[in-house]
Amino acid sequence: MNPVTLSDERKIEILLEAYKKHAAELLAIEEAQQKLTTLILAILGAGGSFVAARPTQIADSTRWGLSIIVVSTVLIGLVYTWFRSRARETTRALLVRCEEGLGFHTAGVYLEGQTLYGEGLKKYPGRGTWLNLIYLLVLAVGIGFLFVIWAN
Repeated sequence: MNPVTLSDERKIEILLEAYKKHAAELLAIEEAQQKLTTLILAILGAGGSFVAARPTQIADSTRWGLSIIVVSTVLIGLVYTWFRSRARETTRALLVRCEEGLGFHTAGVYLEGQTLYGEGLKKYPGRGTWLNLIYLLVLAVGIGFLFVIWAN
């Protein structure tokens, strides 16, 4: 298949399929990040509550072991978040490219004298960093768990 010889209708079909694929991938990336964050928050929160409610003091070896587990869990989440963030940004950029190909950013294609999508939506790939900031909650809960471990 040579893109030069494709009809305009076929090119639009291909762009729409690519757009749908990228949109589904973006949703999957964001949902996976939210699930991981929720899971880690639940684990750290439950662990912190359990340790805080213990009537006896925790042995130093147990404290060190729990600290390693907490730090490792938070680091796994940070690395995962970093890679997911890069994937999310790339996928968003691909969506914008499809939108450009479909003429959403070209004046007069869909609306007389106007673009269908405003200029600000071209910056869509760089948006969504707030999803990374949510992971700061995990970091805060991890630090809180460490305080509970060492205060007990």
